[in-house]
Amino acid sequence: MAPTENGDERGGQGKPPGSSNNNILFDQSKNEQITLTSGFKKLQMHLKNWKISNHREEITAERLTPFRVFIIANPREKFTAGEYEAMKRYIDNGGSILLTLNEGGEGRQMTNVNTFLKTYGVEVNEDSVIRAAYYKYFYPKEALILDGVLNRAVAENAHLIAATTPATKTNKKSQNAVVVDKSLRAQVARSLEFVYPFGASLNVQPPSVSVLSTGTTCLPCQKAICAFYTSPSKNGGRLCVCGSTMIFHDSYLDKEQNRRLLDVIVEFLTNSSFRLNEIDAEVPDISDESLSPDLIAMSEMLKCSLHDVEELPKDVRKLLDTQLYNLDLTLIPKMVRAYDELQMKHEPLSLIKPQFEVPMPALKPAVYTPIFRDCEPPALELFDLEDYFASETSRLNQLTNKCSEQDLELFIKEFGNIAGISSRMPTDQRGAKQILEFIVTQLFEFKRMYQPGMEDDYIGVHDNPLDSGRYTFGAGGAAAASNFDRLVVD
Repeated sequence: MAPTENGDERGGQGKPPGSSNNNILFDQSKNEQITLTSGFKKLQMHLKNWKISNHREEITAERLTPFRVFIIANPREKFTAGEYEAMKRYIDNGGSILLTLNEGGEGRQMTNVNTFLKTYGVEVNEDSVIRAAYYKYFYPKEALILDGVLNRAVAENAHLIAATTPATKTNKKSQNAVVVDKSLRAQVARSLEFVYPFGASLNVQPPSVSVLSTGTTCLPCQKAICAFYTSPSKNGGRLCVCGSTMIFHDSYLDKEQNRRLLDVIVEFLTNSSFRLNEIDAEVPDISDESLSPDLIAMSEMLKCSLHDVEELPKDVRKLLDTQLYNLDLTLIPKMVRAYDELQMKHEPLSLIKPQFEVPMPALKPAVYTPIFRDCEPPALELFDLEDYFASETSRLNQLTNKCSEQDLELFIKEFGNIAGISSRMPTDQRGAKQILEFIVTQLFEFKRMYQPGMEDDYIGVHDNPLDSGRYTFGAGGAAAASNFDRLVVD
């Protein structure tokens, strides 16, 4: 695979394509999706001994001449007649071309490569190769082919089997005997395992030769997927057509033996001593193309079935078979005599009343309209309005009747709420002790400060340094103080 010279691109300008230069040209002029920097990085590293260049201009014979191999990876635009003529001259002058497509052929890729390939007996089909049985790879279009080698020269150059004697005119008879050997052909077919992702099948005719097929586990079955062509001219240019570009992509190059398959293809394109086995080339293990009916379309074209029948007889009773069911009384005398022989009483049989097990209870039909339960009313809180609109005295009397001596603390707190004392105190100081302290303080101040004849309003501003400005009475303070005087028992 490695070149014999290591000159640069300019050093190969004066060399013909068939010479041993190490220049490879990648075409990028037809909107190729995969490039050297996006998808072919591993391939570029694998071909590190080669001088690789990109091509983005119109294809001409002068442009292709300095290069040993011209690679076209899945073109997505059409070629012109002048470009086809330049590529043909390039092959006749000893150059090599590697052309790959993807599933769907030229129809999906919007190109016209079949016009160029038909000259060499190759056509890329507009189909997709899938694996009919799951193994290793989940997606069916990632077809793992285990028995797809058609020519033993592929396995020999991959060093997977021992080299055999090439076929010649003198030993052609012996070669036919070798090819007929099914065990050897099976060994050759299974010598190289590779992944064929998102690829199409090929139709190959002479002068091209099929070297790889889909095998027996992929659909379409045993169809060509890679073809080699060798020019009969003196310089001997070559052409390789593969139906899958993804087979050399970075995602699949290291899968199975795809890297070794790349070495074989490069060896064929660059080494003039690479020779295919003539017998395998003449009789490849390729199945004939078979057309399957369109079942979906046929299912929508239903037709009635008509067939001839025999004429019916005038007497319809002749169509009845009376021998199928009949009553035979010849055994009755023997049965009657059997009673005496068996010493059994001869009496008519009685019917035994059967007992049937009923797995489900007897059901009675409903004669009344079913009564369905109404929705329950929404849950609402209940409020006792008397507790909210009653006077203070009534509410205190009700509280006194409810509480006992053990509920003294609860009684004092509820009293503070009813009398309006708790609302005048801080939130964190509304316990029973604080309420009692408030009441005693106010009574003490009232007894000390209030005298008959004073104004009704009393403001609890006093000189006590402990409670100065803490609690005050507003309007009607005297009346509130009198209430406290009645409620608090000395």
